[in-house]
Amino acid sequence: MIKVITLISAISALSLLGCSQQEVHTGKSLSALSHSDNIITASALSQDGQFNLVADGKTVCLWGNQQAKSALHCLKGDSAQFIELLDISENNQFYLTSNQMTVRLYSIQSSQQLGEWGVEGHIINEMDISANGDKILLGFRSGEASVIDVKRNKVTTFEKHRLDINSVSLSDDGALAFTGSSDKKAMLWQTGSGKNIHEFKHASRVNHVSISADGKIGFTLDAIKDRTFWDFSTGKSIAELDTNLRFFEFNHSRFSADNSLLLTGSPKQVIKLWRVADGALVAEWQSEMTKGRSSVLSVAYDGKDKVVTSNSDGLFEQWQLPNTQVKN
Repeated sequence: MIKVITLISAISALSLLGCSQQEVHTGKSLSALSHSDNIITASALSQDGQFNLVADGKTVCLWGNQQAKSALHCLKGDSAQFIELLDISENNQFYLTSNQMTVRLYSIQSSQQLGEWGVEGHIINEMDISANGDKILLGFRSGEASVIDVKRNKVTTFEKHRLDINSVSLSDDGALAFTGSSDKKAMLWQTGSGKNIHEFKHASRVNHVSISADGKIGFTLDAIKDRTFWDFSTGKSIAELDTNLRFFEFNHSRFSADNSLLLTGSPKQVIKLWRVADGALVAEWQSEMTKGRSSVLSVAYDGKDKVVTSNSDGLFEQWQLPNTQVKN
């Protein structure tokens, strides 16, 4: 089943011209590994890019980023049925799976299930887990959000939005939640009390949000034209993405550790790296299509000079970063 595709090339041989008239780094992937022969329904890369968790409708498998022969372990049977959402804690000790009705927590080391939670009558649209796995954030179609305290086995549900929550993101310590909704709002709030800190209004439904690890900045993307970096200390805009494109989507995004860059993956094979200070496009890559879809489902930084991605064709790819410094 496993194929190793070597795509070594001169990474900096090509360049594009971005909207800001600066050179935009591009190139072919350094290498690619096939992690499934089937179309992937969900994928999650660990924060450091060392693990790739993939669901294909039949199994949920955890791979190491150097694994070319077999997965570290796989869930099968009922545990792998109808899985649409996945996540991995930053400390690489836990992972989550969800069929959108309940969420299950597993140990990466033992592959044992550690817990299962759900809120009756609520459909889970998105989820996130804190760095140490102590808190889980769920966003529902009802507009409500639940915070799961894993150690206390307690679920607290808050009324946060009038319409569907489309995207959620947690700060590393689990203290701050960032949620985006079809009610055209993104909300920054405290997970302990549910108290709102900032409300960000948009022109249309908010499809994607991301919060930095330290909870100091965030990013929002609405359905039409708003794509904004936010300073959470003031609630004011830092910059807009420097692009004239409208109606584009992100499946996943991740801030660099120093909050200077945002890495994004889209449904149309495209991976982009943006500078937070001015929204400029720094790098752009095209994921390989092997089964006719190749939607980029998850992105991560792999050290200071590479990024990794996982797409819906089951391909795990590694890319060379430009000279822009990424601090771990």
